[in-house]
This record gives sequence, structure tokens and C-alpha cells, in this order.
Amino acid sequence: MELIVFTNNGQTYHFFEVTDFKPTTTGFSFTYTGKATGVTRKAVFNNTSTAGYALV
Repeated sequence: MELIVFTNNGQTYHFFEVTDFKPTTTGFSFTYTGKATGVTRKAVFNNTSTAGYALV
């Protein structure tokens, strides 16, 4: 699955190979694999810094 995150300051982040997407009480977290590096990482976003997100 792919995830696009829109921030309050107008930036957009696009994540590929997203797994374990979990809404939390303060935002959301997920695991993704970097397209250029092939490294799997975990990311956490806070609701106060994100305007929204789209799961594709």
C-alpha cells in the first residue's frame, strides 16, 4: 500500500510499501521500505503537524 501525508506547512510526503498503519491517540504510525535504499523503517506522525493523509 502507498501512503501520502500532507503537512500543515504545505509539504507532501509519499511512502511506498507501507505496512502496519495504525492510528494512535495523537496521530498515526506505520512501517515502510525506502524506495532508493531498500531499508525498512518505522515512522510516526502527530495530528497537530498533519493536514491529512491518503492511503492508496
